[in-house]
Amino acid sequence: MKTNSDPFAPENITLSPEQEEAFKNGGRLEMWDGIPVVIEALPVPEGKTQKKHKWVGYTYKEQLELARQTRIPLLVVQAELHRLHFQAWDKKARVEFNNSVLSSLGFSHHDKRRALKALENAKWITVQWRKRKPPLVTILKGFYHGS
Repeated sequence: MKTNSDPFAPENITLSPEQEEAFKNGGRLEMWDGIPVVIEALPVPEGKTQKKHKWVGYTYKEQLELARQTRIPLLVVQAELHRLHFQAWDKKARVEFNNSVLSSLGFSHHDKRRALKALENAKWITVQWRKRKPPLVTILKGFYHGS
């Protein structure tokens, strides 16, 4: 059997039991002057990650283009709800959701209805359906409004 003369080869590195445990728990292995050293992973403080990642921005036009390319009406509905929510003065008020953006991308009113129903079933929105008029949408969650 051939032995590897490289001191940095994995088979030539020996770790202490403490280093092995730290490496298994997410630490990273570094070599300092030929000596293996395991840098322990820092613990993530609880409660900070939720606030840190509360809002994510994306480009409205890119989201519409993605929806057009993938033919997923839920992406258009979500992007348009974000836009309407952002433009609304009262963030808790209902918004009127018409077909214009969806139809400009080749989606039908049936696609809009299915996407709104999916968001309603997920309890992100409530929808007041009106005959021959655009539905009124109340946003419950999933859209950041600063409170």
